[in-house]
Amino acid sequence: MRKRVIARLKELTGHDFVEVVTRGNSAIRSALRLVKKGLLVPSEGGWLTYKDYPEKMGLKFEFVDCKDAKIDIGGLKEKLSGGEFDVFLYQNPGGYFAEQPMKEICEVCKEYGCLVVLDASGGIGTDLCDGKFADVILGSFGRWKLVEAKGGGFISSKNEEVFEKLELEVLEDTKQWKIIEKELKKLPKRIDLLLKERELVIADLKSFDVLYKDDLGFVVVVAYDDLEDKEKIVKYCKEHKLEFTECPRYIRVQRNAISIELKRNIK
Repeated sequence: MRKRVIARLKELTGHDFVEVVTRGNSAIRSALRLVKKGLLVPSEGGWLTYKDYPEKMGLKFEFVDCKDAKIDIGGLKEKLSGGEFDVFLYQNPGGYFAEQPMKEICEVCKEYGCLVVLDASGGIGTDLCDGKFADVILGSFGRWKLVEAKGGGFISSKNEEVFEKLELEVLEDTKQWKIIEKELKKLPKRIDLLLKERELVIADLKSFDVLYKDDLGFVVVVAYDDLEDKEKIVKYCKEHKLEFTECPRYIRVQRNAISIELKRNIK
């Protein structure tokens, strides 16, 4: 079982060195141990612990500007040009809805000697989880993730030397390993169902400002300028029994919007 899970994760990440860990957050903590000078994270569209853990671990960190959760390459280059940061941690898709420019991010970081840590919790099983463009890939198998095993996570690297520096919290729970294996098998079908549902919702809301409607994503984020539009979007969600959250919200987008949480509805 362990060998099968590891083998599948190697396929999904394109990395040779992979481990399953206790939680997605433990994978983030492990990756942050690579920081020697400073950490960069996105200003929106990330995960909550991107901000919390650096403070708790005493790490220098700053935000990279985004446009509705999509990394601004110019802003990333400007931050790196001073030589103060050596790790960039980001999520693809940003906020589960904004495709990131992976290749450009990787090229800029390589130019300045910065490691790229890709959080693929919302991109595993798709082209947005590509090991060619990341030194480290990590992800969660928790509630509402693409691999919804309600526990555990993973971390991988294409470089053995980097991998050995991670100080991993390895998952030992055999039952949880079995659940993860089962959910990994269901991943292609879950992705297909989510994308079809996203397409339907976007079609229904075509008269509204749907952010990055042509990107691959697993939530639908609809921006609004006035309360009337907000009420219409919320009414739609309630009528169709779709869970939603309100923005501004760091893990989605930092402006007025409704995030329709499709991944909570599709099992």
